[in-house]
Amino acid sequence: MRGLTSPLRVCILTGSLLVGCEALAFASHQVSGSADPGADPGVVARPATDSAEVAGAGVVGRDGRQAATPGTDASETVVTATRHPERPFDIPLAVTVVPREELREQSARTAAEALRRKPGIWVQKTGHLGGAPILRGFMGNRVTYLFDGIRRNTAGLFAGPNSYLQNIDALDIDRIEVVRGPGSVLYGSDAIGGVINVISNEVPRFAPEPSLGGNLYTRYGSADQEWSSRVESYYSDGDVFAHIGGTSREIGDVEGGQGVGVQSPSGWRERDLDAQLDLRIDAKSSVELFLQSFSRPRGYRYDRPNWVQSNDRDLYGARYRAEDLGGFVSELEVTGYFHDQEDFIDEKFFDSDSDEETLGFEVQATSYVGSDVRLIYGLHVHRDQIEKSNPQAGTVDPDVEWINPAAYVLSEWQATERLRLDLGLRWDSFTLDSSAPQLGQLDPVLQTAIGNGALSLNDLELNESDQAVTGGFGAVYALTDHTNLVAHVGRAFRAPNKNDLLSFGQFTFGFNVPATNLEPESSWTYELGVRTEDEDYSAAATGFYTEVDNAIVSAPGTFDGSTFVDVDGSGFEDPGEAVYVKGNSDGTVRATGVEVEARRWLPRDWSRAVVDEGEFSCYGNFAWIYGEDSGSGEPLDRAYPANGLVGLRLDETREASESRWWLEAELWLVRKFDRIPSNRKTSDPAFFVDPQDPSSGLIGGDGSLPGFGVVNLRGGRRLGKHSTLYVGVENVGDKAYRVKDSRIDAPGINFVLGISASF
Repeated sequence: MRGLTSPLRVCILTGSLLVGCEALAFASHQVSGSADPGADPGVVARPATDSAEVAGAGVVGRDGRQAATPGTDASETVVTATRHPERPFDIPLAVTVVPREELREQSARTAAEALRRKPGIWVQKTGHLGGAPILRGFMGNRVTYLFDGIRRNTAGLFAGPNSYLQNIDALDIDRIEVVRGPGSVLYGSDAIGGVINVISNEVPRFAPEPSLGGNLYTRYGSADQEWSSRVESYYSDGDVFAHIGGTSREIGDVEGGQGVGVQSPSGWRERDLDAQLDLRIDAKSSVELFLQSFSRPRGYRYDRPNWVQSNDRDLYGARYRAEDLGGFVSELEVTGYFHDQEDFIDEKFFDSDSDEETLGFEVQATSYVGSDVRLIYGLHVHRDQIEKSNPQAGTVDPDVEWINPAAYVLSEWQATERLRLDLGLRWDSFTLDSSAPQLGQLDPVLQTAIGNGALSLNDLELNESDQAVTGGFGAVYALTDHTNLVAHVGRAFRAPNKNDLLSFGQFTFGFNVPATNLEPESSWTYELGVRTEDEDYSAAATGFYTEVDNAIVSAPGTFDGSTFVDVDGSGFEDPGEAVYVKGNSDGTVRATGVEVEARRWLPRDWSRAVVDEGEFSCYGNFAWIYGEDSGSGEPLDRAYPANGLVGLRLDETREASESRWWLEAELWLVRKFDRIPSNRKTSDPAFFVDPQDPSSGLIGGDGSLPGFGVVNLRGGRRLGKHSTLYVGVENVGDKAYRVKDSRIDAPGINFVLGISASF
């Protein structure tokens, strides 16, 4: 397998598939003839009254549903990129969609794992239960997370891996939409790398006659002895839709590839509950009440054996929707919500108990100016209240209140029959107020620093305010009826938050201390792309370049004259005690990359030459990124290796609704990677041979991550009209490997069995 992982072969194998698919598509297109030359490309238009017309006349993809841009499901359209349902093929931003059926077929343990092997997205795993997506080289507080369109980022989010996509019920997801690239125009601070929107299953379905039903799903995975089950029930009539669901999960310690063994501790337990009530007001409007409750009472991190964490998250909200209103405002949506996120970490020497409460409100409207311009605009405001303490030591952090009002507008103009132009603008205001506790309630290290004059109590009493104006411009040009050229220029920003200014405590490989006089980060991203689609194929290629100015970076430093904080009282520096101080970079953080993806239904006579029934399709993608911080001269911290995916799939038919079975084989190839910042290479457990043992030496001998190739097999069978069986074998070769930035080795061979049933 090692011979397959050289950069040249990764490019050759992936590129050959993509080029081959395009060649086949071109040949087939020439034989079959082009579509109606009089057909118009996608244009801005008022919403259709029929749901099928709203979805648009997409093309059929490999999953049997209408598919436009690779990695998307255009029959449903996407809403995250423009806050309005549109086909990904018709918008200037790069979008990835993971639909519900793919989530089931891939048996992803978490929402983050569902994004693995997608171009432009890299998923690291801090532990088996934790992991965070990296979008175009940025992660943590440089990515905006949404749940059903509701912002999850708080002022306590830090720059490293977070558990936002782990603290979501992975079995209660309808689809995941990812905007790769700047999203601050529509979603505000943090959206430098992109926006991730996890959309739940509960799509209201009003029925002409009263009906009662539900769904059952259960799954087993051998590598970690996973047992996951979910049950849902609903009631529907012409005016009411009520839904309730619950999930139970038991995940054991995961076994790595050949020679790694069981990695303990790494398991977790999870209990989730969700409910929703939709009431139809009239034919044009409805109101929705919803709640979500997530509970992980106990979870472990492999690289920190003494670390035991619990996570609880509760979301309550209401949403009013109205459409086809007839006046200047054609559509209106009003949302209010309360979000409570509680996390507790029990460690040997340093505990952490945090409570983050968010109250939010948003109004969004859609208007049409003539037949060529659509305006999407709105107001947003949210308030975070953050409390954090160390119960073991009896100390308290400063309380923080963060208030962020904003206004935005996006104009979509169909300038000509083939040219669409988008222009977006946004204004944000930020206020951070912190209230320091009594001196005796602060950590003793902080008390000593204040006593020595290295820090004052006023440094913890902040009243910071700032404003930001951002914008974006995009263009889509229909080169032919089946090919679009796209371009986008967008600005994004990130305001310094509580974690940047007031963080004090341990993280994975160091100790954060408070910082002052931080400027907001701002970025510009420039991207060009081409997308093509037809009945039998689709492909897309995007190149991007991002510059971040005033990047807030964390680097080794001193606090109260010392280079470390003696957490365990040993009198000398131990791993994880080195002081890290945040500051604005003197230079510019740059990232350049390429993302390519394609899929293709093979000619039927090719399929018949191999099998008597069924339809073959091939698919693949490739991603490459290069970046650096010109101020420090170090590589981009969260860059990832060049990687490519190639796959072959056999479906009974091309129509998903009629296909009773499918088989799939794919090969993921990742090249060796050695562009790692020097301070992380020697301190981050992600680059140790054994993440639990700093003395085990650097992986690869020098901290570079070896390349690898992994084969996965999947299949499924509909057992009847209402039930489906899913099977899979992941990491068929039981390959031992580690994904960059992960502090645990990847699972070894994993046999997966799942079944779903509806009633």
